[in-house]
Parts: sequence; C-alpha cells; structure tokens
Amino acid sequence: MRETLRTRMGWLHGWAGFLVGLLAVCIFMTGTLSVFDTEITRWMQPENQVPANAPLTGTALNAASSLIHEQQVHGASVFLTLPSARSPTIDVLHYDGRQFVGTLLDPRTGTPVPVRATMGGTFFFSFHYTLLEGTTGTRIVNIVGVILLVAIGSGIVIHIRALVPDIIRLRLSAARLRGWLDAHLLVGVLFLPFTIMIIYTGVLVNVGLILPATPLTDLFVHEKPQTIPASDTRAAPDIPLPLPPLAPLLATARNSLQGRDAGFILFSPDHLSIYASDASGPFLTRDHVDFHLPDGHLLGTTTTPGHIAHTMQVMHGLHYARFACLDLRWLYFVSGLCATAMIASGLVLFLMKRRSRSGHRIGFRVGESLTITTLTGLPVSILAFLWCNRLLPASMVGRDRMEVACFLGIWILCTGHASLCASGRCMNRAWGPQLRLIALLGGGLPVLDILACPRAVYNLPAIHAAIDGTGLLAAVIALSVRRRLEGDGK
Repeated sequence: MRETLRTRMGWLHGWAGFLVGLLAVCIFMTGTLSVFDTEITRWMQPENQVPANAPLTGTALNAASSLIHEQQVHGASVFLTLPSARSPTIDVLHYDGRQFVGTLLDPRTGTPVPVRATMGGTFFFSFHYTLLEGTTGTRIVNIVGVILLVAIGSGIVIHIRALVPDIIRLRLSAARLRGWLDAHLLVGVLFLPFTIMIIYTGVLVNVGLILPATPLTDLFVHEKPQTIPASDTRAAPDIPLPLPPLAPLLATARNSLQGRDAGFILFSPDHLSIYASDASGPFLTRDHVDFHLPDGHLLGTTTTPGHIAHTMQVMHGLHYARFACLDLRWLYFVSGLCATAMIASGLVLFLMKRRSRSGHRIGFRVGESLTITTLTGLPVSILAFLWCNRLLPASMVGRDRMEVACFLGIWILCTGHASLCASGRCMNRAWGPQLRLIALLGGGLPVLDILACPRAVYNLPAIHAAIDGTGLLAAVIALSVRRRLEGDGK
C-alpha cells in the first residue's frame, strides 16, 4: 500500500510539477527580482541622484501641491507618494492604462528630477503577479500556486522516508540523474518553509479571484472598514479645490496613525486621504486619515478591525515584504533564487527520466524546448531588458515600451532557437548558445554600467554593485552549468 501511494504521489509530483513548473519558474524568478523593485528602478533611472534619507521640506510639499492642483484642473486623476528610505523622491503619479507615470520631485527643493522613461522594477513586479495579462494572468498565477502546493505535498510524501540520508550523502559529482536529484532535494528541503510561506501567502493575496463569490469568501478577504468619526457627506464640487498646506496634515495623520509614517496621498474632489506606509510594519494595511478640502480639517481615521482582517494584513505583509530591512530583503532574495533553482532542477529531472523512452516523441521535444526557453531564455531576456535601458537614448519617445518590446522580442528569439533545435532533434545543442549568451550579457553588465553612467555608479555604489554583481553571478552560474553539461556529454 505504501509503495502504491508513493508511486501515485510520484506520478502526481512529476506531472503536476512539470505542467506548472514552466510558469512557476517565470513567476519565482521575476518575483525574486521584485524584492528589490525600487532599487532596480533607481538603477534604471541613473539621472535620479537624490540621496537616501534626504529631508522632506514644506517647500517641496507646496510645489507638489501646486503640480497636483494644476493636473487636477486638466482632468488628471493623480496621487502623491512620499519619500522613503528606498525611494527618496516625491512622486506625483497617474495611471496611463499600463503603468503609473508622472513627475519626480526633489524632497529638499521641490524641483522636478528629469529621469528617463522606464518601467523599471515595476515591470518584474507586474510580470510576477499578472504575467502581463491583467486579471486573467493573476488568476493563472493563483492556480499555479495551488498546484505547486499540491506538488510540494506529494514530493514530501515521496522523499520523506530517505530524506535525511539523501541530503547527508550529497552526490553532486555523481551520475547526472543522481546529482540533479540531490541538488533538487537539498535546495528544496533547506528552503521548504520559505517556499510554502511565499506560495501560500501569494495565493491568499488574491484568493477572491479563484474562489466563488460567497459571503464567507468576502469576509475572509475584506472586513468592513471602521471610520472614527464619520466623514462629512457634503456634495463634491465640480472644480478641483486648491490644496491646503500638506506638512501640518502629515503631522496630524502621523498622530492619528499611532506614529506610523505616511506612504501616499489620494485626492478626491472634496477631501484627501493620507495612507499609512506599507513599510510601517508586517501588517500591510490600508488605514488612512481623511481631511476636508479646501480647509484641511480632520474628518476621521479609517481602520480595518477584526482578527480576520489582521490575519490577512500579516499575510500580505509577509508576501510583499515591504516592511523588511535590507538584511531581510536579501534573505528573501536568496531564498527566492533557491526556490527557483528547486523548480528548475525538477523540470530537468522530469525530462532526464523520460528521455530514453520518450525522447523521439514530438511532445517530449516540445516540452524540452519550452524548458530551455524558460530556464535560459528568460534570464537572457531579463539581462537584455537591463542592457536596453543603458543603450537606448535617454530622451527617446516611448523608450519604456521599447524596453518591454526588447524583453519580449529576445525571449521569442530564444524560443525560436530552441524550437529549431527540437525540430532537428538537436536539443543537446540548444543549451550551450543560450547559456553563453547569459554569461556574455551578465558578465558585460558591470562594464556597460560603468561606461554609460559613471557618475551614478560613483554616487550610488551599493545599488549599482548589487545589480551589476547579480549579473556577474548569473554569468558564473551559466558558465558552471554549461561546463557541467559538456562534462556529461551534452
């Protein structure tokens, strides 16, 4: 009975893991990069030389108020994000149908900071949770998360009996299949708590999109906000009203939010709402303080009480990790890389076990070409995305769309290369060129960065060292894998 259960779990683990693993690698890889999405955006906008922790002045807030009112008069729906340790500028933003765009202001003087147009790290964040397909993509990501949890559970059943001996006798230099299996088990077990946590919380973030709409679901996802005291219900004016000085309102909001910093401000025709920063703590809330316009008197503080709401706030906080300090974000990053490696090694194992008896079949060749496209084509496209940011003219119109087009175009070319190798039954030759391309782009990224933006590298060395160093790490890993494949006769 036990062997029957393990056999069935092995079938479930293999097929469920492979079918969703291709998408899961994309989700985990871009999600790992999203841990430092703000820093990536700063790297991709080297003109932004505002130092971290620059003081926020009333002059800058007044300049932001004037700009906001001017855009409101022209019919734009704008909001204001306040400086933080990771992003020191004041951002006056609006949604253009694809992304949030707008003007960056120096928090010390209120003068605009001219930067190149780019989606920056927001692109990886958007890809991570929507696959660039909006609500439909978010549903797909959630379904992938549920199936991944099933695959992890079945994997635990398969390996639990010999798990400790297999990890102790780590045999990375043994036969190919044994070495890949030991690597899969090692990263899988060491980072199993993180992997389960990040998948589980990610599913809960948008659970309402995959569960039927029921009163229980609505209660689990949202609880009714509580406003103290009740807001005024005056008729909204047709013409946007001038904004009151924001500095006193921020001080009042900080007191009303129990000392939490403000993160962003939303504007309505007759009032504005100051929201608590996502970095205030592990509870990711939407607590806010409302002020009447134009006089700025306090209307009330809105909070979301209840144990269910607090539980969901913790789940959101753990998944997004916006509260995390630098060391904890690096732990998230490394854990995400290892979780990606676990899924990637599982895909390779699935193909290796079936190559001898199914390698001649079209379905197998398609599966292997998609695996190559995912494991090597995606890193090539990510690195090409970063290269385009440096190579495209900073003043180019539509350069943010061109960066995305470059990312997708390079990925399509990698897919075509893998497909051609599959049609000629030369899959063993598909890995090498794409791995060499990763090594070339990753190894050349620091050189490109220094040549293109020497001043930015000098003024913000930590950010540039981290991103350029990650490119070098990708190059080293690619060369190591390529050498291992050549040693195995690939």
